[in-house]
Amino acid sequence: MLDSRLKAFRGRGVRSTVQVGAHRFGQRQARSAALVSTPLFLILVGLPCGCAHQRFVRGQGEVGHFIIQQALARGGQLITTNDLPAIGGKWRYSEDQYGVVIRMPRERYEAVESLLRQAFGQPKFGPSDTLDGGKLGGYRLTPKGGGIHFGYDAECTQVTVIRPLSKQEFSDAFLRAMKEWGTSQ
Repeated sequence: MLDSRLKAFRGRGVRSTVQVGAHRFGQRQARSAALVSTPLFLILVGLPCGCAHQRFVRGQGEVGHFIIQQALARGGQLITTNDLPAIGGKWRYSEDQYGVVIRMPRERYEAVESLLRQAFGQPKFGPSDTLDGGKLGGYRLTPKGGGIHFGYDAECTQVTVIRPLSKQEFSDAFLRAMKEWGTSQ
């Protein structure tokens, strides 16, 4: 069932939450052997997860609150709730059983990074420069997995929040991602 939905990752149709997040910030980087690192590993593991049925809808309210709410719902632990910066403006999101992808204008990146640093501390990796002139960073939500990936490219700022995967989901995702990565080269 998931294999048939991998076709959506190739650019046809709507992608899963994890596929959307990985595609926007990881596809070009995955083609470079120089970037085989923690961020790439996390992205590759997430590529085939989820079902491809979600569409982006317009978000309502303050996006920073929504990001924090989504991270807490998937096991994140705040280090503080005091004076977290508000992030205004338009935003969109797509959610499925594995997580949520949140997109907003490129100009919101600095506010997103500030919010995440204040709420969750130092990222597990990054933010590091990407090959396409953007940035990518991430947090691990729990010792059992899950994460927040955040960054930007020329088009937008994006935050992806993914729930922890079971060992079987992780194993299946890794195998599918390696097959997908091999056929995309």
